[in-house]
Amino acid sequence: MELPLPEAVRMACALLAADGRQAYVVGGGIRDLILGITPTDWDLATDASPREATAIFARAGCKVLPTGVKYGTITVSIGDFPIEVTTFRIEGGYGDRRRPDDVRFVGKIEQDLARRDFTINAIAYDPLRSLISDPCSGVRDLAAMRLRAVGDPEARFGEDALRIMRAVRIAADYGLQIESGTWHAIVRNAELIIKISTERTRDELNRTLLAANYMDGLGRLLQAGLLFLIIPELSESWLFPQFHPSHQYDVLNHTLEAMRYTPADLELRLAVLLHDVAKPRCFSRDADRVSSSASGLTPGLKECGVHGRGHFYDHNLMSAQMAEDILQRLHYSIRTVRQVSLLVREHMLNLQMRHPAIRRLISRVGRAAIPGLLAVKQADLLAHSTDLILQTLPEWDAFRARLSEVLAEDATFNLSDLVINGTDLLDSLACQPGPLIGAVLKALWDEVLVQPQKNQRSYLLARAGEIAASLATQR
Repeated sequence: MELPLPEAVRMACALLAADGRQAYVVGGGIRDLILGITPTDWDLATDASPREATAIFARAGCKVLPTGVKYGTITVSIGDFPIEVTTFRIEGGYGDRRRPDDVRFVGKIEQDLARRDFTINAIAYDPLRSLISDPCSGVRDLAAMRLRAVGDPEARFGEDALRIMRAVRIAADYGLQIESGTWHAIVRNAELIIKISTERTRDELNRTLLAANYMDGLGRLLQAGLLFLIIPELSESWLFPQFHPSHQYDVLNHTLEAMRYTPADLELRLAVLLHDVAKPRCFSRDADRVSSSASGLTPGLKECGVHGRGHFYDHNLMSAQMAEDILQRLHYSIRTVRQVSLLVREHMLNLQMRHPAIRRLISRVGRAAIPGLLAVKQADLLAHSTDLILQTLPEWDAFRARLSEVLAEDATFNLSDLVINGTDLLDSLACQPGPLIGAVLKALWDEVLVQPQKNQRSYLLARAGEIAASLATQR
């Protein structure tokens, strides 16, 4: 079988072969080529030791970095093309459930392939002889669009528990079905994920959220219990009814349905995933409209609202705080935490707001956040009942039109955009620094938000005197 390889990869294999060494292209590069996907990373496996491989490539003038010599890996750059080269190896135990405690170099590619995670990653290709080595039947599994662990899945997940998350992510990336024995081992060993570093788990979650078949990935994370192990707060939403005619799903299924309509952007998908995380903690219900005596209910149940409509007052505010706590715990960047928290806090947009309120919104969140906020709101709306969606679509279109009009204005959206400042007011009002100056500036800003044309120096200074006098009278 002839597979198309970059010239640098063929050259690396040729350099090793010229020195009497075996050279195979392995891992995700071969998997992707067989699937017709252009690989982004290239890995070679060889029987040359790291020292021997370093000498071979150094003699050819290649840059060599000892990126993982302890585990048999060096990184070779042919021109500006990086290739990881690893010596055939077998591994000892995994005391930290991440890296092998020790490795032993071996002489056969079949031994090396047998220690890998999944069969589709355990395929090797010798480009000089156009031969494939596939002792684990990875090509057959690719043809069947199946993900299967190499050997005993319990052992593979016990070696590195992150493989549990990786299995879900790879299946979501390529639209694969997970073989039953491998899936059952994932479910049985899911709790091992808590032993993995937060950063590694977070990175696999991110990749799953951005996978081509991310909804399948989310479904598997939920079915295996992994989602609740990573974000325990979401378990509160599982099967939590909303008791409201606008909703046809419980809280968690509403969230998952909203995810279906979320663009492929990490911050947006995190925001939608967490936008209702506080709903169970904010839940309340209207009182029954039937008296307890007439309904036969125990006295007191009427006040509890047994049959009343459900409400989640201010859940966006609590969800924003919870989202911030969750993302900080998962070690997301400060920027991501702030942006996701903002989107969650503001996702309850009032579609009836007019130009002044829209200006306040833009002032509060910033112009740059508006497209993301609209995407989150739209995803949230589309996960409601069909009746509400049909009713809301005209309101949504009208709101978008008003928003576009405001964004097109040369309007003032920030207090700092006023043509006067505190120093101007001190001179104009002939007063000392204090709360009065801030109160006057805020009042002027509120006026300009309603009528941007009032942002004129002469008008604002004259109006400042009137506001200051009024405030003094109120005191």
